Amino acid sequence: MGFAKKIDHVAIAVKDLDAAVQTFTRNFGFPVERGDVPQLDMHLAYLTIGDASVELFQPTSDENPAKKFLDERGEGMYLLSLEVEQLSEVAEQLEKKGIKVSVTTFDEGTKIGMISPKLTHGVLLQLMEHPRRDS
Repeated sequence: MGFAKKIDHVAIAVKDLDAAVQTFTRNFGFPVERGDVPQLDMHLAYLTIGDASVELFQPTSDENPAKKFLDERGEGMYLLSLEVEQLSEVAEQLEKKGIKVSVTTFDEGTKIGMISPKLTHGVLLQLMEHPRRDS
């Protein structure tokens, strides 16, 4: 069995978040939840589809790596995010196979690990560990 629990989300880089949200909600009726991620210099909107989502995001500075993506390629799918448990253990296993995982931890406890598209047939892959919620 693989290390991923499920597809968490697909991220789409856009130049105008308001216009993109309007297009996706008007045309497809997805419920939307908006927010900002200052640590990553981006505005975003999650469009829920079952237990996964489409993330529309707009970089807010040239520091966001997607800014270069948008300038060079235009709007489109930016990454595939897979939910994992114990990201540090998964990263360690992958690094033993020669796959470097760059891990970042956010204040609320979410952890993400990025894997270069050079190692995944052109797909920027994100591994995401959500904080545990005690019942």
